[in-house]
Amino acid sequence: MTRKSHSASDPFDRLRGLPFVKKIKYTRTPGNGDAGCDGTLDVQTPGGLFQFSVQEKRSYLSIAAASQLAVRLNRALTGRTPGVFLLARHINRQAAEALIEAKVNFADDAGNIHLTLGDSYNWTVIGIPPLEPLSERRTVTPAQLQLLFQFASYPESVNWPVRRLESAAGIGKSMAAQVRSQMIAEGLLTRIGTKYQLDRPTLAAGKLISGYAQVLRPKLTLGRFRPAEQTADAFLSRLRKDAPSDVRYSITGGKAAELLQHFYRAPEATLFVTPPTQTIARQLRLLPDREGPITLLRAFGELVYWEKRKNHMLAPPWLIYAELMSGDDPRAHEAAEELRREFLVHADE
Repeated sequence: MTRKSHSASDPFDRLRGLPFVKKIKYTRTPGNGDAGCDGTLDVQTPGGLFQFSVQEKRSYLSIAAASQLAVRLNRALTGRTPGVFLLARHINRQAAEALIEAKVNFADDAGNIHLTLGDSYNWTVIGIPPLEPLSERRTVTPAQLQLLFQFASYPESVNWPVRRLESAAGIGKSMAAQVRSQMIAEGLLTRIGTKYQLDRPTLAAGKLISGYAQVLRPKLTLGRFRPAEQTADAFLSRLRKDAPSDVRYSITGGKAAELLQHFYRAPEATLFVTPPTQTIARQLRLLPDREGPITLLRAFGELVYWEKRKNHMLAPPWLIYAELMSGDDPRAHEAAEELRREFLVHADE
């Protein structure tokens, strides 16, 4: 598949979500043999089957271009199909109004849709601004990174409903839908058959590492602390035996890598905690200390709770790897490489 077809598939997913659409099928025209026709679209509804001739328009569509295109499509396709359907990267409000006036149905990557099926069904949403690919942003947002960590850690979750992603990645349903659409537009997610998959793991890995250190970790950090015990190991031993009943934690970074592989003996411990409030430090008997060996991070979703090792809950390998790479300790970087070889080999594929 080409990048173009990957981006163009997302509007069809939006069409599938319409309440009166039972099934859709898009069939490309080999070699684009018919003028103005890139394929045919079948839309199955409770009231019957509707067919359209489709043209894909991936360049900028001005109001003048939209008007001219509508005239040309209707002239070229008159009498051959019940309707014309335009698939575009983005259709602004003025262009959308011109297409609606010309009775051209359309959908774009941003979510603008106009679909009229006889006198029975009609759905119009216009005025949605264009998606901005993640690669064109100056910085990624914490929500984007949280969802990307979710997809990298659990590839099957790319196709989960947004309500499930809300609790897993710790972001709202509308934000999950928006960020996933941005990833599709950028090419991070591509369509294979009826499912999406993370298509550019090397690029995703770079975003995760840099984004975690620069954007996500600063947002999640509750602070550094010093326990009553002399070492981080002694603190974790106490926590394993006597953690407060209303506190949930997972270990990330060096101590997690140590529990997984025994390659690197980390002097400090970093934990995701719930509830993510400042009072949790008192519950854990920790005192604020900028040089302390314990760092607490806000748990941002179910994602951070991966699996248990030696009665400690650990964060998933991607978060452990990002934490190891976030500092400047060369030993931690070596541990990150060992972790990558065993748990994240797909990052290089």
